[in-house]
Amino acid sequence: MSGMLSLGMRTAVAILLTLAAASACGQSNEPTGVAQTGLADPSVRAKLRAMALQASSADGVPSPKTIEAVASPDRQAAEMVVSGDIVNDHGAVYVVEVTGGTFTDNTASTPPGAPAPSGSVLILTVDAQSFRVTDFSLTRTAPDLTQIGPLVNLYP
Repeated sequence: MSGMLSLGMRTAVAILLTLAAASACGQSNEPTGVAQTGLADPSVRAKLRAMALQASSADGVPSPKTIEAVASPDRQAAEMVVSGDIVNDHGAVYVVEVTGGTFTDNTASTPPGAPAPSGSVLILTVDAQSFRVTDFSLTRTAPDLTQIGPLVNLYP
């Protein structure tokens, strides 16, 4: 039995291999699941484009100049780039950016006499599984969405 590993040695090797595999899985920077393949799907791009056009039109810009999207496997990481917000959600999302006019959110709750929020950039964060809008913002300057991943043009 000189060529066989003892039970203790086999257990130690198994533990080391398990730890190595778990560590390698946790360090991957590649997007997974829906976020990885979603923007390659024409139906996903069409749905995001329709959502962006609806939001843009509702906020006073029926024909925007650009609509771009990026996929993120982690909403919290995406929100840090978009707004700096810390959210307790690590699900996959799409971030959709619309430009080409002054967007005004006339449905926002504001103090009496205060103007409605407005901006030249409209941003939607969309849950990649349910297509529910998880965040909406109007800003004067566009965040650098390339920090999240490659941009995909959705319009025209």
